[in-house]
Amino acid sequence: MGNQNWSGRAFTSLCSLVSFILLCVTGIILYIEPHGRVAYWTKWSFLSLEKDQWGNVHIYSGLLFLVSGGFHLYYNWKPLLKYLSGKVETALRYKRELVISSIIFIWIVVSGVWALPPLVYVSDWGETIKNSWVTSPDLEPPFGHAELVSLKTFCKKQRIPLDQAMAELRKAGFTVENPTETLAQIAASQSTSGMGVYAVIKKLETKPEPIISGTAWTPDTIEETFAGTGLGRKTVGQIIRELGLDPATTHNRLTRVNIAAQDDDKIKALAEKYHTTPIKILTTMLME
Repeated sequence: MGNQNWSGRAFTSLCSLVSFILLCVTGIILYIEPHGRVAYWTKWSFLSLEKDQWGNVHIYSGLLFLVSGGFHLYYNWKPLLKYLSGKVETALRYKRELVISSIIFIWIVVSGVWALPPLVYVSDWGETIKNSWVTSPDLEPPFGHAELVSLKTFCKKQRIPLDQAMAELRKAGFTVENPTETLAQIAASQSTSGMGVYAVIKKLETKPEPIISGTAWTPDTIEETFAGTGLGRKTVGQIIRELGLDPATTHNRLTRVNIAAQDDDKIKALAEKYHTTPIKILTTMLME
């Protein structure tokens, strides 16, 4: 068979098709993957690709789709203009269709910005799927992006003797040359995750001093005590029980700052709903 001439139009069409397929596939995976704190802590992967790798493929696919779309317009500019000019008059006959499609477009944008039902249920379903990956408390990091902090800082936060931790990790086969290495770097020496490193040294943790009911809290002591402890994952009811708070007083304090909360509401969800932080929600619960 003789060599065929290069076809820019065919190449552009194939690139558009491939990038569209990749966008669909990676979009679905990014929709269902676990939250970043869990994915990075456990070194989550799907089809041998980790979270960042799937994200990169999605971004590059989008870039390819944009570029190939631009070349598609370039190759078909004149036929497209001719087609559109012939259809403008026809399109004006379909005023109802134009109005309805415009309303749908505005509805989608507004729903995305203000999280309005029923489209917000799609986001909620995605959250449910993402949270379903956490089948054990061990899959949650003790604080956000714990794998990125140094072993020295991690041990300080988790009340673990640093020297004992380093000895225990070396005994388990990890390469630990310096306490300033991050958990992710240490984990790489055994092809595991930050969670795997923590599993080895968790037994060395010392228990925190018990929190006495009626403690005189200040904003500084609240942040010092609870920052990075997974506060956002707890519910209002859990906080009330764990800290020995009076339920009626706690809910009254929240109500006075216009926060309507139920016992089963998670602190993080409340913070997002009322545009504040989990620490500030907790501060309101603990202080007048």
